[in-house]
Amino acid sequence: MNKTAQIFSERALKRGGLYLYSRSDAMEYILACQVEKIHLLGIDGFRLTGDTTQPSMNNSVDFSSSFFEEDIYKYALAFLVKQPEELFFEIVFE
Repeated sequence: MNKTAQIFSERALKRGGLYLYSRSDAMEYILACQVEKIHLLGIDGFRLTGDTTQPSMNNSVDFSSSFFEEDIYKYALAFLVKQPEELFFEIVFE
């Protein structure tokens, strides 16, 4: 786990081995990744209930494709702004 991941792990909701972040924490995490030049591979959205963690492909984005040439951090932030506040997000990085 890199330094940035360690810092943000304290803010995460841990479920089923996943580190899940509120939308605002996910956005701060993306900004920290940009500063540290940590390459993002994707963002996975999840709907949570008291005892379930449901992945939402409609609220996820994959940056691992070589076809993605845009500013990933800018795109990631724009993506998160559009997401419902009640979702939680896993940040996937190299």
